[in-house]
Amino acid sequence: MRSALVLVLLTSAVVLAACGNDTAPTASPAPTIDFAAEARRLVGDAVFSAEDLPGFAPLGADNLQSQVDLSDQCNVFDPAVIFPDAVATADSGAYADALDDQLVNLAGIYRTAEDASASLARTREIRDRCEDEFEVAVETVARDFLADLGIDLGLFSTITVAITDYDPTAVGEEITGYRMHVNVNLVITSQQYNLHAIVVREGRVAGALLYGRFGPPDDIAETELLRLMAGKLSAVNASLPE
Repeated sequence: MRSALVLVLLTSAVVLAACGNDTAPTASPAPTIDFAAEARRLVGDAVFSAEDLPGFAPLGADNLQSQVDLSDQCNVFDPAVIFPDAVATADSGAYADALDDQLVNLAGIYRTAEDASASLARTREIRDRCEDEFEVAVETVARDFLADLGIDLGLFSTITVAITDYDPTAVGEEITGYRMHVNVNLVITSQQYNLHAIVVREGRVAGALLYGRFGPPDDIAETELLRLMAGKLSAVNASLPE
């Protein structure tokens, strides 16, 4: 009887030990997400499309980008110049409305918010390094434009170009802006052109709006464009992997 009881206890111990050694299946590791590949996939969503810009139409080769002759290191219409260390960049192309207001939208995605923030600081370096080149290039465009209209500047006409800091409507986590003001003074009339270059950051994504128009700036239209751009940057930032 005692030997039978011992056998039962031993059998139970073996069964319990076997059950205790059972382990849950090991969970498969989460797949590694390629940040650079995701950045390249998403960056196009950070810039304007035709659907975003009612009243504007894509421009062909005849646009401000093609008219202004800038060196590679000063070509502010190139996203690689504005966002040189970005993981991925995008360019909306040029758009214009019926009044010939023109805009270009650029974007860059960075691995960290700190890197994206540094891109805004570097825009001042570009401005300081390229200011003389900008002024000469824009003055040349203005002279060629007048010549095509058969207008000779003459002795008493002038073209002045000035680049200054500019405080746009606050959007995003960070924003910085510059204004290029061109004034053409003829004997009987004058004309002005304003080009605003505004860079905005939302998290790890930065965007640039280059918006130019004849006459005084349109603050209302510009604010709408900035808010639209900031919204697109924020949406892309939220979609990026950690």
